[in-house]
Amino acid sequence: MDLRHLQTFRAVVERGSFSAAAEGLEISQPAVSAQIRSLEERFGQRLIDRGGRRGRTTEAGDVLFRYAGRILQAEVELRRAIVEVGEGVGGRLELGASTGPGELIVPGLLGAFSAKFPEVDVRLGVFDSQTVCERALEDQIELGFVGAARPLRGLSVEPFLRDELVVIVLPGHAFAARESVSLGDLVGEPLLMQQQGSGVRAVLGDAMRAEGLRDRDVTVAMELGLQQSVKAGVLDGFGITVISRLAVEREVADGTLVAVPLAGKGLARDFCVVRAARRTPSRAGEAFMEFARREVGAPTMP
Repeated sequence: MDLRHLQTFRAVVERGSFSAAAEGLEISQPAVSAQIRSLEERFGQRLIDRGGRRGRTTEAGDVLFRYAGRILQAEVELRRAIVEVGEGVGGRLELGASTGPGELIVPGLLGAFSAKFPEVDVRLGVFDSQTVCERALEDQIELGFVGAARPLRGLSVEPFLRDELVVIVLPGHAFAARESVSLGDLVGEPLLMQQQGSGVRAVLGDAMRAEGLRDRDVTVAMELGLQQSVKAGVLDGFGITVISRLAVEREVADGTLVAVPLAGKGLARDFCVVRAARRTPSRAGEAFMEFARREVGAPTMP
């Protein structure tokens, strides 16, 4: 139903005639008659009695007059609300993150963002990378931050922040004095591995296969979940692990762990932002990404 027809109907009732409504609306009288006729055909009832000099509303016309006023007022309020959405930043923003960015980057960004945009209600869930990507595709979250994003149809992936993978060992370990180690050097060492689906494990697996190494070529002492778990395992002396350098900055600084660079290709990764490609970004989502890229020095995406 064209809202202009409702405006015309109210003008006829308020001005008392088709000709007066046409003059006030600056349209022709036949156009007014056609719009009223269209409404009557839509509702299946006569709305205005044409007898006499002044048209009078029928009982159905009285009902339409009341509801037309409400509908037209609702349109005014809707337009105002949409304008306010374009000008302000508020509402709810659902985010997801894998444990790397979810522990190391996103919480700090959220604190600073919330201070600047207090009207935005931000919710963050932390999962493995695969789950974050799936939740983005299913519209359960608007934005996801992951350490490794597998190509999925309908998923938009944008690099966000470069991250280096390192081997961490206790200070007394033989690797601690070396400038770097290779993936081949890990063969025979007790490795603590993150769970399948984690970003670090996906990147490490790809790099190992590129070097001709298979899973059975390394000794997996334990599979301990995610980054905090494997880091704790190394601190407790259960083995060594490959991990994000960002995840061990504090322990390396205080000397409880040593981070040794890994030699070889494919051992750095991008923390990426994922979202459903078909989804129109919310104003809050756009504001958060603009803020986050500025904070970490990431390039602005087109």
